[in-house]
Amino acid sequence: MDLVAWLSLAGICALGAMSPGPSLLIILRGAATGVRPGIAAALAHGAGVGIYAVLTALGLAVLITQSPLLFGILQWGGAAMLLYLGWKALRARAPDPDRKPAEVAPLSSRRAALQGFGIAFFNPKIAVFFTALFSQFVAEQQAFGVKLGMAALAAGIDAIWYSLVTLVVSAGRRRNWSGGPVAHRLQQLFGVVLMALAARLILTI
Repeated sequence: MDLVAWLSLAGICALGAMSPGPSLLIILRGAATGVRPGIAAALAHGAGVGIYAVLTALGLAVLITQSPLLFGILQWGGAAMLLYLGWKALRARAPDPDRKPAEVAPLSSRRAALQGFGIAFFNPKIAVFFTALFSQFVAEQQAFGVKLGMAALAAGIDAIWYSLVTLVVSAGRRRNWSGGPVAHRLQQLFGVVLMALAARLILTI
């Protein structure tokens, strides 16, 4: 591919990463507790996107997009994950007035990474997106390295975007807008929205 094609691919991948949805909520929820959980979720989400990008570049994503059973299993898995995370957020304990906000235990980086990866892996619509996108750039005669480069570009852009989101949220945390009762209200808001997204997904399956 020439430079114009690479830039076009990068621009479309960036627009896809920036589009709001469940992934953004998961990253925000992790970032609201600290930089490390947010970055971990962002990198793991990029890895999940990269898996679909690699499968699409190699022509294997068609197995997902054209298999109603497999597509449905992934969709139900995504809905279950959103319900679980929403319920956990709603059940989060209110902060103790006598306890400093800094003492509130943050989300672990490992758990944040699992959530970031899971929200990408259980979203088969990513495979549909890359199938439509890569069909404009992938050719049978292309080298294997070029196809992997396209997948790496998509994964990297996704991870970088959500890492930037994490840094912005972290700057807000340093202004104490996410401490104490405010953090608890944000958790509850995330929970309501995640469960609403899960309900919407279930209705469309």
